[in-house]
Amino acid sequence: MIFRKSKFLFALLVCITLMAAGCGNTATTTVPQEQTTKAATSESTSNSQKPTELSKASNETTTSSQSATSPSPTPTPAQVTGTLQVHYIDVGQADSILIKSSDGTAVLIDGGNNPDGPAVVNYLKSQQVKELAAVIATHPHEDHIGGLDTVIKSFPVKAVYMPNASNTTKTFEEFISAVTASGAKRIQAKAGVTLDVPGLTGQFIAPNGSGYEDLNNYSAVLRLTFGKITFLFTGDAEELSEGEILKSNQNLKADVLKVGHHGSSSSTSSSFLKAVSPKYAIISVGTGNDYGHPAASALSRLSGAGVQLFRTDQDGTIVATCDGETVTFNKNASMPALTPPTITPVTPTPSKPPAPATQPPASSGSVSIASIDLAGEVVTLINNGGSAVDLAGWKLVSEKGNQTYSFPGGTTIPAGGTLKVLSGPKAVASTGALMWTKSNMWNNDGDPGALYNAQGQMVSSR
Repeated sequence: MIFRKSKFLFALLVCITLMAAGCGNTATTTVPQEQTTKAATSESTSNSQKPTELSKASNETTTSSQSATSPSPTPTPAQVTGTLQVHYIDVGQADSILIKSSDGTAVLIDGGNNPDGPAVVNYLKSQQVKELAAVIATHPHEDHIGGLDTVIKSFPVKAVYMPNASNTTKTFEEFISAVTASGAKRIQAKAGVTLDVPGLTGQFIAPNGSGYEDLNNYSAVLRLTFGKITFLFTGDAEELSEGEILKSNQNLKADVLKVGHHGSSSSTSSSFLKAVSPKYAIISVGTGNDYGHPAASALSRLSGAGVQLFRTDQDGTIVATCDGETVTFNKNASMPALTPPTITPVTPTPSKPPAPATQPPASSGSVSIASIDLAGEVVTLINNGGSAVDLAGWKLVSEKGNQTYSFPGGTTIPAGGTLKVLSGPKAVASTGALMWTKSNMWNNDGDPGALYNAQGQMVSSR
């Protein structure tokens, strides 16, 4: 009996041991299987999303459909090595800026007017530029993209950043043709897009919208940081775009500001200037330009903010050199004057002696606007009087765009003669024809023109 009980107890003990071992094995196997299944499911789901996300990202990079409704995080600063130079090239009443690091990486922002193309190419070559990592066309106005087709045909270009804006001008068509032929990657420049250039840390902070009536507000605004120094390039962004940038709560602080729209009154608002808080500012502007740039109001705002100013019309090409800690310039800065350096008097100086009796001034009432060819950008003036008329100090105004052409000294229109004022990409000065600008001045949908004499009196309109 005892033996049977012992045998029974022994068998029971063995069963319990085996069951315990079996349960242990089952637990050890089952739990990892569940975890593995979950992990595999998660990984499978993740991997199934990744190709879509990568494809979308690639598509966004190419088609630039990336959302910019919320401020994007500031890109991680690239490691600073060597120096960075920013060349504000003197191209007159236009923009062209070369950014070049000491390792040879080069980026070009805008290329001046059409005739400036060869000069910009020569300047880049003088700086040992071999290729352009990126070209940034801030917006499709001729004084910014005019020379870019020549540049793109002269250097290998990896990428072209441009806003989603177009123009009907031949200048824009030539630019697009050059970009297409170059094979460069086209990337839409807008708020939140990062400048993909090794060694440089840059992000576009505008445009923030679309459907602008003024192409200037499509301007691609780039904030570039090198070490502790930041540069801000604003194109021709006006107060509307500046206001949108401020509302987007993006970081605007910059040490060096490229003043918007050549120092016009409609850019560099007080609130924008306060947010940027620059120590230095550069105005790219042409000597004696027809637009009154830089405006007295813009200069006043810069002066009030204590900004040290450089101007291409006074200083020529300006080069900023940055080592990541400090920035130096090849020219001496000045505090902006509260008023433009040259002021045209509204009325003749009282002490000016009268013209000799043998040469009485001709009547200005004989000169009028004979015709305005809006599409051809040609204004024809005619003198129906019996003597020549001196047009020095006279102005021709495109009223819709408030664009003004000032006739240079020594310009006369003979009795019974005509004089043409040309604008647009094909404008070329010749006998009997003056060139206003290479930009299109007249709105093809209708644009009245007015002619004012030297005393500011309108003598003709059409």
